Amino acid sequence: MFNPKKYKSQSAVEFIILSSFMLLVIVSFFAIVGSRFLEARDESNRQISQDIAEYAYNEIELAKSMNDGYTRLFKISKRINGIGYSIQIIDNRELIVNYRDQEHVQLLPINVSGNINTGLNEIKKTNGVIYLRNVPT
Repeated sequence: MFNPKKYKSQSAVEFIILSSFMLLVIVSFFAIVGSRFLEARDESNRQISQDIAEYAYNEIELAKSMNDGYTRLFKISKRINGIGYSIQIIDNRELIVNYRDQEHVQLLPINVSGNINTGLNEIKKTNGVIYLRNVPT
């Protein structure tokens, strides 16, 4: 005997199962895309912090290669892409840059003294020692 209600309810159940599967696929797709976007953003922030550290490190390396009496003023931007960050030297051995929760550490050569900040900085070489200081503007 043919029962039309049974086939209608079966169609409804199949529709719900198919709709649920499609929703799961769509949510999974957006989760993967969102995850990749966050990874790309973090990698970009990590690269920016590395670039800042390398700029300051290159200034120190330049001073190291020069004769005693070398003096230079250089500027480190206070903001990158409109975002503030910190840069500092710890124990005259580590140059640390923090940009948007991404930290980059660069080891410094020996005979480096002082600190570096955003803004105008002065670097000097005297008796083989490289001195850094922030210059108020």
